Amino acid sequence: MQAHPGRIAILREILLSPILLLFFSIFSAVYFLVIKYFITVSSYGIFLSSVPVPLLYLLSITSSFVLTIGVYSVKISVRYGKMGAEEGAASAATVLLGSLITSCGCSAPVLGIILYFLGANAIIVGNAISFIASNQYWLLGIIFMLNLMLSYYSLGRLSSVCTIGRSGRVKPSSPRN
Repeated sequence: MQAHPGRIAILREILLSPILLLFFSIFSAVYFLVIKYFITVSSYGIFLSSVPVPLLYLLSITSSFVLTIGVYSVKISVRYGKMGAEEGAASAATVLLGSLITSCGCSAPVLGIILYFLGANAIIVGNAISFIASNQYWLLGIIFMLNLMLSYYSLGRLSSVCTIGRSGRVKPSSPRN
């Protein structure tokens, strides 16, 4: 019986793959541009971020890493039928949520429409918008931690369906029937 690799072995496999590093770079750039676009549109054409830009970089990097893990999962799933790829949807959701948070009061119309649709009244909508505006750093930290937890969970899932082959590389346990 072959041993299952740990999260570190899967992480190393992802980081040593030139194709996955290219995907990671592209995803990071695209996610940052998405965040920048939402902030720019919500502030009428001017990039006015109420949080430091390095936090935006951190959000785009962690979200793109979750998406890169999702691409690796899809690769294994297509070849061997082992896993799904829920990481992609989670990654996109955290970027969209982060861009909504960083554009704070400027995104009030979008947030208001969503909350009104869910049945909130004007007082609840106003309180939600002011809560987001006053707690942006904490909320971005929570999204960052959520991305780290998603990465940890996804690497654990991958390590449970993979083994270390004779060449020392990570491979799925057995092909599908």
